[in-house]
Amino acid sequence: MRLALGLALPLVLAAMTARAETVAVLLPGGACQLRMLPEGGIAMETTALAAESAALTGLSARLFADAATMRLGPAREAVPGFGGWAYGWVQSYVTSYRSLARGVVSLTHSITTEEALPQASRIAEEMAEPVRAEFRARVLQPSLGDGGFAADIAHVGRVMDAAWSRALRDSAVRLANHPPATAGATAQGVLNLAAAAKPLAPDLEAAGPADPMTMLAQDGADGGTVFLRSMRPMAARLGAVAIRLSEAGSLIAAGGAFGAALGGIPGTMIGVAGGIGASWGLDWVISRVDATLNRAGFEAQALEALARAEHRLATESAEAAATILAARMAALGTQGDCR
Repeated sequence: MRLALGLALPLVLAAMTARAETVAVLLPGGACQLRMLPEGGIAMETTALAAESAALTGLSARLFADAATMRLGPAREAVPGFGGWAYGWVQSYVTSYRSLARGVVSLTHSITTEEALPQASRIAEEMAEPVRAEFRARVLQPSLGDGGFAADIAHVGRVMDAAWSRALRDSAVRLANHPPATAGATAQGVLNLAAAAKPLAPDLEAAGPADPMTMLAQDGADGGTVFLRSMRPMAARLGAVAIRLSEAGSLIAAGGAFGAALGGIPGTMIGVAGGIGASWGLDWVISRVDATLNRAGFEAQALEALARAEHRLATESAEAAATILAARMAALGTQGDCR
């Protein structure tokens, strides 16, 4: 029996050795080791690191979502002030004239420099620019103008680096528990922990939104965007101007005639002043009715645009983190110098 066991043991050990994989393990710092892993050992270690990468991807997505929510919190609070600016009686006139001037310039440029007919959507975008600029200044600048989200990206990058470095250290410890390869063995595979250990934070900062304010201010630049919807009060002002131009002359003339009939020249002056007051009063009523009917909806649309922008900011940052981690996982299989 003992003789049989003595003869069988070398055969078992030889079979185990035949099923083992010689793996080159490149460690952070430049060291390299040849280890004997059981069959499928590379796949098992790669799977373990892939699980760590997936958990880290989820963590970064949650961190970016929280960061975007906190950064845009002040922006949501600034929306009522933006609505007040958009529906202000005097300011909306100023903005409507600026928008109208930009539209005329864009239309003239298209007609004089292009063969094709100008696109209405492009002219509308040009007319919406004053509102977009005000949205940037009043709503986004206080939240993002100090580069705060860039600091959030850097923070998430540091968190990811710490967690990923810990995962690679744990992997190195597991691999160190396997026996070294025999002298002269040739590596059948590689686990390049050194390449996978490249810092994540610099790449994440480079891949993150370079100018979040520009990205958010231009988010959804189509017929449904808040900036084109915000032309609503401006259109109301231009309509009021048209009404006043058509009716103001008759109101002023009627007031002057009525005043002249009552008191000569002094009555005429008083009547003209009353006609002007009636004209502006009519315009003020139109403005207030428009604000009463539409301002709440306009502010709701602005909040909806911020919600979409918040989602985009968090999603694009999280996607960048996932892409960088995928690149580190791919680097595990890259060849390195190991003798």
